[in-house]
Amino acid sequence: MPDGLRIAFLGAARTVTGSRHRISFGASSWLYDCGLYQGHRDEADAVNRTFQFDPTSLDGVVVSHAHLDHTGNLPTLVAQGFGGPIDITAPSADLSQVMLPDSAHLMERDVDHVNRHRNGRAARRTLYTLADVQTTLERFRTHEVGKAFAPFPGVSAVYHDAGHILGSAMTTFEFERNGRRFRLLMGGDLGRANRPILRDPDVPPGPDALVIESTYGDRFHASDAETESELIAIVRRTVERGGRLVVPAFAVGRTQELVAVLHKLIERAAIPDLPLYVDSPMAREATAVFRRHPECFDDETKVMFANGGGAPFGFERLRYVTSPDESRSLNDLQAPCVIVSASGMCEGGRILHHLRHALGDARNTVLFVGFQGDGTLGRRLRDGAENVNVFGEPVRVRAEIAALDGFSAHADQREILDWVARLEPKPRAIFVVHGEPGPAETLAALLRERTGATVRVPAKGEEFELWT
Repeated sequence: MPDGLRIAFLGAARTVTGSRHRISFGASSWLYDCGLYQGHRDEADAVNRTFQFDPTSLDGVVVSHAHLDHTGNLPTLVAQGFGGPIDITAPSADLSQVMLPDSAHLMERDVDHVNRHRNGRAARRTLYTLADVQTTLERFRTHEVGKAFAPFPGVSAVYHDAGHILGSAMTTFEFERNGRRFRLLMGGDLGRANRPILRDPDVPPGPDALVIESTYGDRFHASDAETESELIAIVRRTVERGGRLVVPAFAVGRTQELVAVLHKLIERAAIPDLPLYVDSPMAREATAVFRRHPECFDDETKVMFANGGGAPFGFERLRYVTSPDESRSLNDLQAPCVIVSASGMCEGGRILHHLRHALGDARNTVLFVGFQGDGTLGRRLRDGAENVNVFGEPVRVRAEIAALDGFSAHADQREILDWVARLEPKPRAIFVVHGEPGPAETLAALLRERTGATVRVPAKGEEFELWT
């Protein structure tokens, strides 16, 4: 392999999930993120099981944040022989202690269900086990945001706050050779300014080359006022019908933000004083991690946290559901309520049995507050499917299907362009990833126009030389 600086895009290239980028410099080679690809079961299993390199050849992994589309395939990497360290922020490490074991548990449950109904087909096996997860967690090396570390010879790295979820970071890698320097900024997922709970994204020193996400590269989020108004209307008309509001939400970040917003609306009497149920053991554990890391909060949340006994995560009307029996009992409730449950794209977890009971009743509303990846049940519902399969059984969709992109933790087109415009000096090369082809190409065209940089939308497997 050449000893210059190279980057290969092995996941989240012209798609949104499965982030995985290999960086090579000198004798060192490492991954930036190793996420699960999410989609149809057979396709996702094949993608997640297969690496385009020998895992034993890697010297390490550097992680941007704890979402499973960025970390969820780390145990597969370990199970296939990777033996190096995994660099990560402390909050992301704490979240991963919750999320990766949960991922393994859900895989085991899903495989068990499929194998019990396989009708003569070959038995499936999980991507990884809880033992693989434990080995993975033992490899973590934590680093503070803003403090440089040296992951590999001739390479300095520093994390910057990405403002996406708790502990999320973008990473500047600085390379030195023969008295020359080159700066690569791996953007991870870029958050949004002025959002509840977390600090705004940092603006690091401008890099020579930038890798940037494009999830919403062709769209604009509604304003906070518009989002709040729409949420109020959705809750009110659901209550008027005597229905329940079911919200598939990511257990980390989205659940905590949504709960805080609903609480404020109830306090203002903008919506009825409804029971709020968070039916996700992982969300409860993740919220405990939030409580341990107030250093990540914005100033407003720090004040609330200090003065309110743990607010915005411990409101009296909020009830965390723990046992499976308690979860199932929510479906017997007759009065209107709000049920927030994972997973956010409806690909597993307790949300599935809530959907099975809620979708067929026209009084209910299913509200999406995050991106729905191509091929997921969430995308099919959001796109207006009249019939879907839940647990392998057909369900007629009679419930109202609503969506609010204003809750997204991803920057939209304007926010990405504004953030890039603040980089000084401007990058000479930009790679647009973590977006479906339309949004990625749209954002790339605007970045070419506004920065003058060489902008590419790499295909999966493409590799580029950045510096010699």
